[in-house]
Amino acid sequence: MRLLIGIDDTDGAGWAASTARLAREFGDTLAGEARFIGSVGHILFSGVPATTSNKASCLVVESARADAADFLLAQAAAYVEANAAPSSAPGIIVAGAEAEALVDCGRAASRREMSAEELAPLLGGLRAVGLRGGRGLIGAAAAVGLTARGWSGRWLEFGGLRRLDRAVQARELRALGIFLVSLEADAEAPAPDDWIDTHGRLRPQLAAGRAVLPLRRIGEGMWEAAGAEPMKKSR
Repeated sequence: MRLLIGIDDTDGAGWAASTARLAREFGDTLAGEARFIGSVGHILFSGVPATTSNKASCLVVESARADAADFLLAQAAAYVEANAAPSSAPGIIVAGAEAEALVDCGRAASRREMSAEELAPLLGGLRAVGLRGGRGLIGAAAAVGLTARGWSGRWLEFGGLRRLDRAVQARELRALGIFLVSLEADAEAPAPDDWIDTHGRLRPQLAAGRAVLPLRRIGEGMWEAAGAEPMKKSR
């Protein structure tokens, strides 16, 4: 069974770990109980006064447990409670096929500020937990809805992509399940042995429910990830 786990509002001013990082690290704890496929980051409406970048995360997992949804909600709640910023108000939502009911919520939250009153009717039948007031439930619901829709956001983890070198061959990315799409005018696509410069920031798009990496040709047998900004060197 495939399940989506939306998480939002776990960080705070001066807190080192972002919600995206917390979500990825929680996914890594699920080995043996569920298969962590990846996590998708979504940027929601920027005008919400309680946040800066307003990013929410959604984990994609698979589990054969009969009680997978309840188990994952309990695990996520315990992990977030232990690792979220004290000033945060996290929200967590776990959904399977019912995630489709949150698609319109996700689209709305990417365009305007939503209220808790608007969200409340949508939570019936969903597994949700709001901690310390649960302000993050709106973002968690939006992340689940947008991931279910499958046409926005970027994969922040997918098949171990963070362990890859900056320059990788097309065959390596395809082996992970990442679809490579050329943005060039001709019909050429990267050959298996072609090299791709990810600029150290491999973040495939969520498109058609898949991990898709747009590419531009930069030389013979050489490509680069379109729109990828080089990682800043740490001092």
